[in-house]
Amino acid sequence: MAEIAPLRSVSVTVAQEQIQIRTDLPDSELKEIGDFIDQRFERSSKFQLDNRKRLALLTVELTSEIFELRKQLRRAKAYYDQMEKDLNSLNLLLDEGLERAKSEEL
Repeated sequence: MAEIAPLRSVSVTVAQEQIQIRTDLPDSELKEIGDFIDQRFERSSKFQLDNRKRLALLTVELTSEIFELRKQLRRAKAYYDQMEKDLNSLNLLLDEGLERAKSEEL
């Protein structure tokens, strides 16, 4: 069983806000996440909204993207499941064909 890394307390700056979080993520991933959020946050600067509204807008955008990715994942899983069924059916047909070919040889 995989060992779960203990949570540590870190201070991160995201979207011009310093916050304290508990995480098991390495610093490199935290930086990547923070940079991504900052980049997306900066896109909304053209709307001249206060930071709170910009963060709310970013939250809606990212949540929308998460929901879209979930839909794509469900479709991919359904496609995978159907492919697995089709492969099993083809495998059965192949086995039947091999058995038939062997019996005809005799």
